[in-house]
Amino acid sequence: MAEQATGQTGSVGMGIPGSISPYTGVVKNANSTWLNGQPFDKDLSARLQREVRLANDANCLAVSEAIDGAAAGAQTVFAVIIGTGCGAGVTFGGRAHIGGNGTAGEWGHKPIAMDG
Repeated sequence: MAEQATGQTGSVGMGIPGSISPYTGVVKNANSTWLNGQPFDKDLSARLQREVRLANDANCLAVSEAIDGAAAGAQTVFAVIIGTGCGAGVTFGGRAHIGGNGTAGEWGHKPIAMDG
């Protein structure tokens, strides 16, 4: 209905459990392993015939909290998400910090030595 009313094609934004490699454009580090190695945004865009943007779900949480949630107005936000996996998103000035390889804040992927 919105597309008919405005005459514009809508787009899709989705938070996923993983990240998009800035080098290859495919999903990596997803705990939903079927996503790993897939150009999920491109596949979904082709299927839906519209622009699709993907971002890490924890980064989406952090940006949302930084803009209009409990941390609204805070310069730096660290938001933890725990569900089928665990991770975090970090924002500076309301913008997600993803790091050079797209995995900043993903502390759920850090190895820990068994002997401490």
